[in-house]
Amino acid sequence: MSNQVHLSRTKLSILSIPRDKVWLFTAPILKLLKQESLKNSPGLEHESESELDSDDNLSQSELSDDSSNSAISDIVASQENLARQKSDNGVDNSSKHAHIAPPPVENEVESSDDEDEETIFFHFALTPNECTVICSSTVFQETFRELLMVCQKLSYDDVVSADRQFIDLQVDSDGESNNSSRILELTRPLSQNGIPLFFLSSHFTDIVLIPHNHKDEVIRILTSKSFEFSDVSNSYFVKTEAENTSDSEDQTTSTLELEEKTLLLFQENGIHPKISKSKKLLLTGARPGKVKDAIEKAAMCIGSGFLPDYFVMTRTSLNELSLILPGSARKRAAMGFDFKSIIGSAQDIILPIDIDLRALPLDLTGIVAGLASRILSSCEASIEMSYLSMARSGVVMIPEENLSCVAQVVKSINYGP
Repeated sequence: MSNQVHLSRTKLSILSIPRDKVWLFTAPILKLLKQESLKNSPGLEHESESELDSDDNLSQSELSDDSSNSAISDIVASQENLARQKSDNGVDNSSKHAHIAPPPVENEVESSDDEDEETIFFHFALTPNECTVICSSTVFQETFRELLMVCQKLSYDDVVSADRQFIDLQVDSDGESNNSSRILELTRPLSQNGIPLFFLSSHFTDIVLIPHNHKDEVIRILTSKSFEFSDVSNSYFVKTEAENTSDSEDQTTSTLELEEKTLLLFQENGIHPKISKSKKLLLTGARPGKVKDAIEKAAMCIGSGFLPDYFVMTRTSLNELSLILPGSARKRAAMGFDFKSIIGSAQDIILPIDIDLRALPLDLTGIVAGLASRILSSCEASIEMSYLSMARSGVVMIPEENLSCVAQVVKSINYGP
């Protein structure tokens, strides 16, 4: 077995919005989703209905292409009108987090002759406190720049646009079962070299965002860690040769250092990771051929404001759309996502561990990795964790069956042994 790491060339921008201000960005977010829904996959256009809908016919509540796009357009228009009305009538200009720098809207997207045509990457995530949007920097500037300038004038300093561009590493494990630890092994040397990282887990792959200006350094680190580049797939492969004793000892030492650094950071800043035991979630994906439908359903939910505390949508290719949905089948159905439209087992429930990072700098490194590493090293059972790095918070998601062990680890972090 070998791990494959695909390094994208598309520059990405990150936007963080407090949950209570998401309404202000509904129109541009819906425009983004409409653009995503219009991207058709040639490979799926000729598949038969029986191949795409092997279980049953689609629910009558699912909209046709024309009616869905028309509905999204209507919602966009109404949201734009609402934003204008609230701006004209006056809004609360106060900020809960005045210490956060205003969004750097003046930065233009840099062009590069060596970049290929932009690949598909889109990420929208909601937690109880935050909304994060990640998309190509070109689309980001076209969609959000004007509204970010408005937020700056209104002193909405808690609306944060990352002041640097990122590119994504997509990690495929080729059937490996202990992917949680392998992701940490891959990213540990990056964190040790002070490279800011964002972790994102999808149903199809694990994603690590790295700053574009650190690209050459990341490549150097990967190649020094037995990764080899393949021109054919534009990917890096790691050999599965056994590590020697000195490498293993160095890795153990660096792991402990990362964990201790993270715990000290929590203690100094009053950060207490919290397991949301009642927020049962499902990491799943849209069925083959149903990516467009899933995006349109999400757009309808966003436009109507009918969204759960946690909702995540990550698109990494034309045919792959990952979702984090409520664990409750009833709540999923209310959003339009029944068993006919998603893949995977509905029994694999996960629970979020929330980390409030608003007291820390945006580019601090190793926090999510440090907590995940401590959980893995403290629990005897093998735990398949998923990750969700927001700009101002972090979420580590654990299987429900591992709750007891992980709860003890989190308790010891918060209150001591």
